Amino acid sequence: MLLSAALTVLIVIVLLRLHQQNDVAQARSRVEAELALLRLKLEATAQATFSPTQSLEAMIQLDGDLSAQRFADLIARAIKHLPHIRSVSAAPDDVVRHVFPLQGNEQVLNLDYRRLPEQWQQVREARRLGRPVIAAPLKLIQGGQGIIQRTPVFLRDATLPEGRRYWGVVSVVADLQQFVASSGLSDRGPLELALFEADTPGRPGKHLWGPVAMRDGAPVIQMAQLPGANWALLAVPQGGWQTASNWLAPDVLAALLGGALVSALLALLMRQQLALRQRNAALFDEIEQGRVAREQLEESQARFRSMAALASDWVWEQDADLRFTFVSRAAEESTEVPSQNVLGHLRWDSPNLMPGTDWEEHRALLLRRQPFRDFEYAQHTGNGELRYVSVSGAPVFDAQGRFQGYRGTGRNITAAKRAEAALRESQTALLQARDRLQAVLDAAVEVAIIATDMEGRMILFNRGAERMLGYAEHEMLGRNPALLHLQHEVTARAAELSIEVGRKVEDFETFVLRATEQGSETREWTYRHKDGHPLAVSLSVSHVRAPDGSPLGFLGVARDISAQRQAEQQLRQLNAELESRVQARTAELSEALAHLRQAQDELLRSEKMAALGSLVAGVAHELNTPLGNCLTTASTMDERTREVRRHFADNSLRRSVLEAYLEDAGTAAKIMLHGLGTANELVAHFKQLSVDQTSVQRRRFTLQSVVDDVLSLMRARWKSTPYRIETAIELEDPLDGFPGPLGQVLSNLMLNALLHGFEGREQGLLRISARALSEQDYELVVEDDGVGMSEEVRRRAFDPFFTTKMGRGGTGLGLNIVYNIVTGVLGGQVELHSAPGQGCRFVFRMPRVAPELTN
Repeated sequence: MLLSAALTVLIVIVLLRLHQQNDVAQARSRVEAELALLRLKLEATAQATFSPTQSLEAMIQLDGDLSAQRFADLIARAIKHLPHIRSVSAAPDDVVRHVFPLQGNEQVLNLDYRRLPEQWQQVREARRLGRPVIAAPLKLIQGGQGIIQRTPVFLRDATLPEGRRYWGVVSVVADLQQFVASSGLSDRGPLELALFEADTPGRPGKHLWGPVAMRDGAPVIQMAQLPGANWALLAVPQGGWQTASNWLAPDVLAALLGGALVSALLALLMRQQLALRQRNAALFDEIEQGRVAREQLEESQARFRSMAALASDWVWEQDADLRFTFVSRAAEESTEVPSQNVLGHLRWDSPNLMPGTDWEEHRALLLRRQPFRDFEYAQHTGNGELRYVSVSGAPVFDAQGRFQGYRGTGRNITAAKRAEAALRESQTALLQARDRLQAVLDAAVEVAIIATDMEGRMILFNRGAERMLGYAEHEMLGRNPALLHLQHEVTARAAELSIEVGRKVEDFETFVLRATEQGSETREWTYRHKDGHPLAVSLSVSHVRAPDGSPLGFLGVARDISAQRQAEQQLRQLNAELESRVQARTAELSEALAHLRQAQDELLRSEKMAALGSLVAGVAHELNTPLGNCLTTASTMDERTREVRRHFADNSLRRSVLEAYLEDAGTAAKIMLHGLGTANELVAHFKQLSVDQTSVQRRRFTLQSVVDDVLSLMRARWKSTPYRIETAIELEDPLDGFPGPLGQVLSNLMLNALLHGFEGREQGLLRISARALSEQDYELVVEDDGVGMSEEVRRRAFDPFFTTKMGRGGTGLGLNIVYNIVTGVLGGQVELHSAPGQGCRFVFRMPRVAPELTN
């Protein structure tokens, strides 16, 4: 009994310990990620804070000394946006001769570092190392604590063995609290932070800022590289490493309540340990990925620091005409533009400048002889790369106040701009990845996600799987997923795979064989719910591998497709019903179409007969005039002949009467010959046109002849109207085709203009024109200045049975016949242009040789 109780207590302790380890590991991973961002910002702030020493060092090395004015101008620009800097000083021969700002720092001026042991030790250390040295924390005279960087300055001296001579030291003093605030460490959020100097083994050393006791509380530590020192940045969560109470965890309660079932609890413990190990392995992978990402970020930051260390400001001078007279060598190294290409030129003369810089405003400032700071522009190097440059300058006057030019400094800010862009992109990518992961986790309840180890034991059963299958996670962990499937489906799939691979496939391999070979497999299965009802799913199985390629297990994602299958069945039924309806409707439409075609043929015949009747009426009207003239002339001559015959019988015929009779007879003969000739010509035209329109005969003809025939027969219809007809046929070559259908097209269009185009108009003009388009094609245009058509009428003008005169004698087939003749018999194309009040314009493009007719 005691042994059972002791074993139960031991199991509970082990489970609690595992939960605590898991909680702490996750918390440290989060702190690591947040601390990495703070460390990068700390390094960037330090780089910006102590950058003035680099500019001073370069200026001193270039000029060999430093004037008070140039020192003040340079430092004022450099610390303009760095409020945490208290002062910058330059000490040639280790005696402070220059300090900025002077107000509040008067007692520092002419300070000899050799008389202050602590500061003298720092200066000697920087001189010995030959590089900047940072010391902190220091008690500031103005109050508070500070941080100071001392940079030794050496001048070239070939007479000395080491090739250089010690000039002095440049110091930058910053307020420690404000420096920390600018680095973003004061706004700690959920973290408690502290700064220490880094010992040689990389452990915290001297305390700088924050709680000093933090290094004894198992903090997360990251090393920050500053220009002159290495600091250790420590972080722990607010309130320390806390773990949630796990006494109410299912496994702990099971251990407390199941003391009597020791053997069963041991089995459960083994499964839980395995699951926790696998979760810890996944967590380790996540931490490892974070570490790799952090190393890559550190490598990128190291490259940035190397570039920043190599870069330095350069010095330039211009004469009174603003042309360069001097440019230091550092400018060539930074901009890759040789000095000979710059000297003697204006700054804005370079052909490689990028647009976007307000040079007009800059030139206006120079003409006012005003100083300028941080004027930025961009230019291309010789190899096409883009360089960003920031320059500052001040006017130079001689003793008499005459303007001598400008003098200033410049620096290459390309690396800083690129680093800022890369950091922004990295932060954006990190936030996007976090958002995507959170979205996936939030949406996971809609699908069942089940993970197994290589032996087929379930190690993950998410909430979506619980909702879909009715089982709780603790019921399924450690069990084989085969219990979720229908046995006959598993057996059939195993037999199918056995035939495909040529060996026996069974058990868990049935589900993962293809995923093992191909990486993943998607297949439809039938799951069995806890209550027994079947559930159709689409299951995607993926083979999970470690970064080194070793297999870890399998991941299955199941989607419920029961509703999809039901919808597919309903769709199949609907398609069958729809197909039946379509067949019935098709039969009805076919019958209706046959009746419609029959009616259309009857109307077409009627339309042709009506057109022919119109032609007959026109011919009759035209024949009436010449024949009437002939009849009148003949009756007059008959009366004159009887009168002459009477005079002849009475022997009273005089010569003058006979001569008058003969003169009248000649005139009458001319009148009768002209009238009969006109009638004969009309009859010939009618015969030809009636033959052409009642039969489709192919022959060679001229377009002018067809137009003349149609006009002669339509003249009677148009003569009684106030409307005019003009023709402009510029096509003389003969055509090979069907003049009858072409004449019917013209007749229908002329009748359409009379009935519709000129309705209600007191005057109107119909114009028929033609011209050659090429050796093969010609264009025929029939246009009027009538009432025109609306857009809706224009779109339907060629539709059969469409008419605006419905119920007033219109059949709606006139323009449809025109369209069918032109596009069918004549092999051409039709365009209709019209608008209300702007008339109608029919454009026909047809071949000179009409296509052969087919039955």
